[in-house]
Amino acid sequence: MDFTAYLRCCGVAETDLPALAARITSWEALQDWMDRTQAPAIQPVPRRTSIAPGMLDRSWKKALWRRFAATKETQEPAGAAPGWERVVKYRQRVSLTLTLCSTLAVLYLSFVMLRAQRMPDTLLHLYLLIYGVMIWFLASNFFKMMLGTWHALRGAANNPWHPQHSACDPRPDIRIAVVFPVYHEDVARVAAGMAATWESLVGQQPALAGLFDFFLLSDSRRFEYWIAEEAAIHRLSEAFPQGRFFYRRRPVNQNAKLGNIVDFCRRWGGSYDYMLVMDADSVMDGDAIATLLRMMEGNRRIGILQTNPTPVLRTSLFGRMQQFAARLYGSVFSYSLQAMYMGHASYIGHNAMIRLAPFIAHCILPDLSGPKPWGGKPMSHDIVESAMMARAGYEVWFLPEIEGSYEEIPANFPGFLARERRWMQGNMQHLRFLFLDRLRSVHRETFITGSMGYVAAPLWAAFLLVSAYGLFHFLKVGIMALDGIQTLALPMIMLAISSMVFLFMPRLLSLAIHIESRKAKGFGGKDKLVWSLVLETLFSFFFSPIMMICISRFLWLWLKRRSISWDAQVRGDAPLPWPLALRHFGWVMLLGVAGWAAMFWQLDQVPAEKGALLETFSGGWLKPNDLILWFFPILGGFVASGWMARVTSFSFPALKERRIFAIPEEIDTPAVIRSVQSWDARLRAELPDIDHPAEVGHYAVANPAFYVNHRRETRLKPRVAAALLPRIRAKAHLSPRELLVALGERRCFDALHVLHVRSGGADRQPA
Repeated sequence: MDFTAYLRCCGVAETDLPALAARITSWEALQDWMDRTQAPAIQPVPRRTSIAPGMLDRSWKKALWRRFAATKETQEPAGAAPGWERVVKYRQRVSLTLTLCSTLAVLYLSFVMLRAQRMPDTLLHLYLLIYGVMIWFLASNFFKMMLGTWHALRGAANNPWHPQHSACDPRPDIRIAVVFPVYHEDVARVAAGMAATWESLVGQQPALAGLFDFFLLSDSRRFEYWIAEEAAIHRLSEAFPQGRFFYRRRPVNQNAKLGNIVDFCRRWGGSYDYMLVMDADSVMDGDAIATLLRMMEGNRRIGILQTNPTPVLRTSLFGRMQQFAARLYGSVFSYSLQAMYMGHASYIGHNAMIRLAPFIAHCILPDLSGPKPWGGKPMSHDIVESAMMARAGYEVWFLPEIEGSYEEIPANFPGFLARERRWMQGNMQHLRFLFLDRLRSVHRETFITGSMGYVAAPLWAAFLLVSAYGLFHFLKVGIMALDGIQTLALPMIMLAISSMVFLFMPRLLSLAIHIESRKAKGFGGKDKLVWSLVLETLFSFFFSPIMMICISRFLWLWLKRRSISWDAQVRGDAPLPWPLALRHFGWVMLLGVAGWAAMFWQLDQVPAEKGALLETFSGGWLKPNDLILWFFPILGGFVASGWMARVTSFSFPALKERRIFAIPEEIDTPAVIRSVQSWDARLRAELPDIDHPAEVGHYAVANPAFYVNHRRETRLKPRVAAALLPRIRAKAHLSPRELLVALGERRCFDALHVLHVRSGGADRQPA
């Protein structure tokens, strides 16, 4: 047999091929030669680092006691404490004062007006309690945004502590690892993001590109993902000979992404100064990465630099609306948080650069006591890691002004809600760290705010129930008079005003900032920007109640200790089938129908004379049945939830052509995004299709290039060979699990490939 093709795949020079091919005339000779000359290339040599979770005392009783005793001051890692901490504390006090005053004012006015409705005292107190908690957090977020936006509009140049002022060129001997943790992700898309990021680095920052190594860190369990992921790394290495692309698949995927990152730090943490953490759908251009690196090099106190990834590449109606909202409102919100928190910001887990030494020393999190979902490893570990970094004296900055950082978001309702449920479970775990000693007050507030963002959902639901009961109670037993009609309307007016101020003012603020011609052009122009904002706001009227009821259910399941694992996200834009939409939202639709029925039943019990008096005293503008309109966005959203989920999962090219819900990156696509799209199409044609396991199995045992590249990564495992070699030689069928094991054992892999070649490709393992 002629083994020239195999030798060429091994990298043998063309001038040496004839002589070597003449000597290698059998499989045994080829395999012996490869054993002697081919070394593993898909992983760098480990430089192991000892890693152990920190001993964190999370007892709230001990923490409260320590508040009355002398505590150890936070050790400063480099230089004196920064002056911005004093500014952050002052801005936090101003925000707290404004929040407290506005909450007390709204509660007092509500109490005065509701007292005239003759609402039972218990119900009145419950109403005010729920309303007060909701107003507090709405007002807190509102004032932080307003204050932060006012400071942020002055720009980074007016912030003397901004990391850009100390940025400098990196040392020539530093090393940066760009890590992509994955678990059963779209392999072609992940590899396309790696390729586009490397291409951009080489094109925009050629002097720095040699400092970066790219890692695909896999937790995938199924053999077809393993083969496709490794094949993708081989393709990238061939396409970019000057780059360094590595692949690591953990044999046990314990603790999900957190465990994957810890595994990398344990094996290679000693080899790198920084780690650029990416997500499966992340991509960054070279200039953005270089900006992060220069800022990290210029300030040794910075532990984490977080960019604000821009959502891109969605085509479904839901995805494009979320992209638009994130791009328009999110930028304003991110700038305000930067001004309010400065170096005590949060870390969102990807598109961020991390200083590895303090991360390994201080941010390896312990298991939480108790069973999941309350215990175990923290799911939303990134926010806790930023708190641990600040606790150790390092800074964490969130920098939305760094452009060139991108991600993808869920394309439909179920994907969005699945992500929210995982985040909810992680945020509720954060309360376990609330009383941790030496934790910064800003991060304690972040833990509380993050948890309350989800607790607010059942509070809102309870508030609506109490409000509806109060209305019907007044209609049936209240004294119908002119002042009574006013007390019926004024609380609803107060609720509408507070909602407009605290919920819609950020939208108006975003519009005011972006309506300027140059910025509006990126959203399709001023008219398209306004239309998109109005349509997205109308959609949110119906979408928000669905979020409310679904998150309330998630919290109920969490209280019952029903856990959820961090599975692979569905990132495609395929339309949602009706059966799936009804499976997810059928119960919500039934709840909406039941709500309508209950309201009509209650209205039917309102005495006719009370209805006539209500219409008379209101001047004809208010009838009992009109109260249904007040609850229409909520119950209407419930009833239409399945239909909305399906319709918004479709793509509507006409809307895109008319630039409705357009974003700047859609109108003028950045080069790195175009590169992602180009590489995605190319790799889908070159890599085996993971949706067809038989095709992947055939590729694994039949492709000469994959055989040569993968063989050097296999190992001799006598027990595996003893169990599987006889079955392979007997052409017995191997299960996917058995094939997964066989492909990692060298003699088994040799036997599979040789068997395939000798049989002329007829025997296609596996299933």
